[in-house]
Parts: sequence; structure tokens; C-alpha cells
Amino acid sequence: MKSALLRSIPVLALLLPGALAAAQEAENRVTYELRFLGSHAAEVLAWDQCEQKEKCKVATSSLPNDPNRRGFLELGAAPAVQEKFARALAKADTRPPSRNLQILLLSAAMKSGTGTAAAEIPENAQKALADIRKFLPFKSYQLVDAAWLTATEGQAAQGRLAGSNGAAYQVKLRFRAGDQDTPALFLDHFELGQEMVVQTKDGPHYDTRRLIDTTFSVKVGETVVVGTSRADGADGALVVLVTAAPAS
Repeated sequence: MKSALLRSIPVLALLLPGALAAAQEAENRVTYELRFLGSHAAEVLAWDQCEQKEKCKVATSSLPNDPNRRGFLELGAAPAVQEKFARALAKADTRPPSRNLQILLLSAAMKSGTGTAAAEIPENAQKALADIRKFLPFKSYQLVDAAWLTATEGQAAQGRLAGSNGAAYQVKLRFRAGDQDTPALFLDHFELGQEMVVQTKDGPHYDTRRLIDTTFSVKVGETVVVGTSRADGADGALVVLVTAAPAS
């Protein structure tokens, strides 16, 4: 009996450290709710706080059926690492900024227009056209339509513009905000398309013909000429301008 007890002691000695480590790790697991930060970005942020990667465990879970929550992150780490991550998450997991963007649709012609048509164009747009007039062959511009879009960083926004003779246009865009040293917006997607009705054997089919597809940067308070689209065989063209309004 005594020898059997002695033989079990080394086994217990080997199991005890592992059991203590598992219990300690369970005590140091904390689950954090992600409100705006994506799962991948949250994981990167968590690993950045772990100087000893082998002593950290990171796992995320998403809630695809709940639009009001992004998901959760579970971090297994020492209390000091948990404290660092909690501070970093509070700073990073904030509502992304939104911006108001003015979209102007102009028609450009090779012939000189009337003063009334030019007067309808906002002053900021006239200045932007004057700055690049030597790059455009047109002599007159007329305001066709204007729209304001409120876009949130990293999320797609879209709006509609009305053209002449019943034409309709669709604008899609997405932006990333610069930092404090570069107070500009980078539109990594900007698209202008003309809405069309195509007749098929199954009836009318609604489609969009892409006219402009580009990326560009615009400073806050600045108006830029995004691009032009000329119809086949036409002398004139459509010109699109974008203004990034200052934050209110």
C-alpha cells in the first residue's frame, strides 16, 4: 500500500502544474464586445498588446443576424495585458466618422453658353473648373443636378441624379479618412452610372451603364473635378464634381 502511494506522487507532481496553468488561464479569459471594430482588426489589436505571444490566446465570434453588434473577442492573457487591451480597444472601437459630400452633375459644351446657365453653377464649382480649364476642351458648362450624400468611412453610399430628357444617374462611393497630418478623404471607390431600361424577350430589364469609375483624394472644404463622360458621337459631355463639406 505504501509503495503504491509513493509511485503515484511523481504522477501527481507532473499533472499539478498543467492543471494549475489551465485553471489560471481560465481565470484570465475576458470577453469583449465589439461595437464598430471588425473581427480581424480586433484580433490584430489584441496580438499587438501581447509581447509574449505564446502566453496569449485570441478568439473572435460574429453575430451575422444582429446588425447592431459586430461580435465578440475573447482574450486569454495576464491581467496586465488585459488592461492594455481594454484601453486600446476603448480608443479604437469608436463610431467611424461621417462626411457630407456634394455631388454636382454638369453638362459641358464646345460652344459658349449663356451667362444665366453659368451663374447657376456654385462658386466653388466654378473655381474648380477654372483651375483645370486648360485640360478640358469645353467652353461652357450648365448645372444639370446636385445631390448631398452622407457617407460613413468604409461603408458604401449611393444617391441619384436627374439628367435631361428623363435620364437618371446613380452615384456610388466609399471613402477613407486621413489622419490629423493629412486632413483629406481618399475615395477608394467612385462610380457614376446611367440607369437604363433594356427590352428583352422576358420584358423590360433595368440595368446601369457605367460612365465613370475612379479613385481620388479631396481635401475637406475642397471641390474637385472627378471626371467627364462623353457620349458616342456627341460634342458635349457630362462633368462630375465632388465637394467634401467641413464637419459640422
